Amino acid sequence: MAKMERFKGSIRLIAALTLAALLTGAIYMVKPAKADIHNLTGTLIYHRYSDYGSWDATMWSLDLKSGSLNQVNKEWTTVLSPINAHVSSDGQYLTLMGSASGLPAINGEAQHDWDVFISHWNGTKWSDPINLTGPNGKRDEDPKFSPDGKTIVYKEDGVLATVASTGGVKTYLSVGEAEASMPYFRTNGTDILFERQGKIYLKTKSGDQLMDPGTGGESSYYPIGVDNERFLFTRVQDSKHDGIRWGYYDSRASQDLFFNNDTWDSSDSYPYKNAKDFIFLVSGDVNIPKGGYNLVIADLANKKVVNIDDLYGDINTHQAELGPAWTPFTYNK
Repeated sequence: MAKMERFKGSIRLIAALTLAALLTGAIYMVKPAKADIHNLTGTLIYHRYSDYGSWDATMWSLDLKSGSLNQVNKEWTTVLSPINAHVSSDGQYLTLMGSASGLPAINGEAQHDWDVFISHWNGTKWSDPINLTGPNGKRDEDPKFSPDGKTIVYKEDGVLATVASTGGVKTYLSVGEAEASMPYFRTNGTDILFERQGKIYLKTKSGDQLMDPGTGGESSYYPIGVDNERFLFTRVQDSKHDGIRWGYYDSRASQDLFFNNDTWDSSDSYPYKNAKDFIFLVSGDVNIPKGGYNLVIADLANKKVVNIDDLYGDINTHQAELGPAWTPFTYNK
């Protein structure tokens, strides 16, 4: 990812960003007034790491009202490199993927095994996660709660599966079919969005329905349900850079969001409330003076993107901040 140098003096900074906007179509706004983001509430949970294969991920929670930032996994002992969190609808449980701690080394090399975990909010902190799926030598990834919080859907070696949030027997949904990933429950609690071979499908009782990708682009992934009509997903554009689109469960074509461009990636979208005002996402915006991927907020009404640091201080780092998930609940100690 490109990194913008820090310029001396506000005049030079504004001039540089104005030129960048003209050249790239950038809509990133430097130091917006806090009134531009209308008193966000609840908690944003996300992770950061140096890279996917480094096994050095940490998980963080940001209280959007107070600005309090806490490392969720600071005292955890059961899981390494926790990523891709999702909070239950009652705010009491957190599911995530990571590797069980203490796996025996083989030929002197540390071993890792992606599994699905669940953690409980005990009133003070998120408890040490319980491993629901392993270690089993398989890739258990992409966990998401059902709307009622009783079931977790995930993928196991490319097969869609569910397990009760209390653990137990797994149910496999796509045995013998092409590899599938990134499942997410529709708000009706029965249908499941998922990715297969670069396309988004909806698994229903009557079969798998292909969702319209819209015009242009090469492949799609990371569907996130919003309501019973719409969902968000990431689309690899013709430029090879990721963009985010609205998808619809009926026959309507998907729609680009205003911030997509051909210069950097926009991905990992997650709605704030019903996504009528704001969407959290991960951006590779070259106008943000930190390396890698960064957390930003899309203001849909005003059609601009706000660096989350401009509202809450140093949230982004020179590692990659990824996988934002919002919950209306707060967890202040």
